[in-house]
Amino acid sequence: MTCINQEKIKEGNYLFLIYFWQINFKLTMSIQVKLFVDDNEFIVEQHYFSFFQNADQTGRPTSKPMNRTFDFVIHGSNDTTFFEWSIDSQMMKNCKITFSSRFGTSKSNTIELLDTYCLYYKLHYQHDSSSPMMVYFSLSPATILFNGQEMLSHWWRKTDPALLGQPVIEREDEDTEPKVIDYYITDLEGNKKPEYEVGDQVYVVVKTKNMTGKELTLNLKDKTKDFKYEGEVLPNDRLENYQIRSNTEKIKLEVIPQQN
Repeated sequence: MTCINQEKIKEGNYLFLIYFWQINFKLTMSIQVKLFVDDNEFIVEQHYFSFFQNADQTGRPTSKPMNRTFDFVIHGSNDTTFFEWSIDSQMMKNCKITFSSRFGTSKSNTIELLDTYCLYYKLHYQHDSSSPMMVYFSLSPATILFNGQEMLSHWWRKTDPALLGQPVIEREDEDTEPKVIDYYITDLEGNKKPEYEVGDQVYVVVKTKNMTGKELTLNLKDKTKDFKYEGEVLPNDRLENYQIRSNTEKIKLEVIPQQN
């Protein structure tokens, strides 16, 4: 079954405290460990990983926790995932390790490895073994999640764990073409298509996009009345060369009798 071991290793002037889990199916078959990479599923025969902290002579940590590689042993097959991964120094993959009871008697656990390199690969063949071909490999992740919670992350990560599982929003190509969306006449209270009379004041509401700073000509086309804008009669009911200052403009006009 899963064993938690503690070792102390003296290296130079530092004392390393190492905690590691060991999964060894030569001793037990009550737990099953699977590794998922891309769309492939692998049954794990042996698995090791550990965390450590540099410590002083009194045993107190002198640096933040670090992880060693995640080491695996699986049965060999025609699959070349780990061989190809190990010989590409730029290749990163996300993978998942599941620990579950074969009999469903305990809660399963999941470790996710994000932005992971494969640092080591070995194929071992032994002709007189019941498992003649075994694959050994070591993975080095930028981020480690345990049951969805971030345990450790390195500065070189590319994936933000907070964004995992969120839908990707595809941005539409930005439309920069100037266009008039709509224009219409209202009374001073904002009611559209008013029954205006001579002497009334009205608004021409113009809605545009990407038109700020550009000039526009409006044709009001009223056969019975004319309009004044800023005291000037609009010839042929046309407001020419009006400069747009915002996406929605309200232009006040005065209704006057038809001019000959």
